[in-house]
Amino acid sequence: MHRNRYWVLIVPTTIIGLGGIQAAPRYPACAEIRAACKQAGFVRGHAKTGEGIFLDCIAPIMGGTPQPRRASRPLPTISPQLVADCKTQNPSFGQKRRNAPPPPPAEAPVPKT
Repeated sequence: MHRNRYWVLIVPTTIIGLGGIQAAPRYPACAEIRAACKQAGFVRGHAKTGEGIFLDCIAPIMGGTPQPRRASRPLPTISPQLVADCKTQNPSFGQKRRNAPPPPPAEAPVPKT
């Protein structure tokens, strides 16, 4: 019986408290690009097969670069205006993550003696 008294206080307080939580920002142009890549058959985690959504589709579109040679699907047609809108809304979309490990250092050529 005493337990029910606490729920009367806890539930409304929790609901009111959640009202102050803000949703993550939305980037509609970037979502359109991601959706076009998914519709073209690119899938998260399939980079080894040439069907990776990020490496084989989003990164080349956002960077204006050709697809990697391993890519097995053609890029979807995306308007340059949509890419520009996405870059305005989210400049880091399609970029490598900052916490990614750095590439290995290039070996210096060994001088001939």
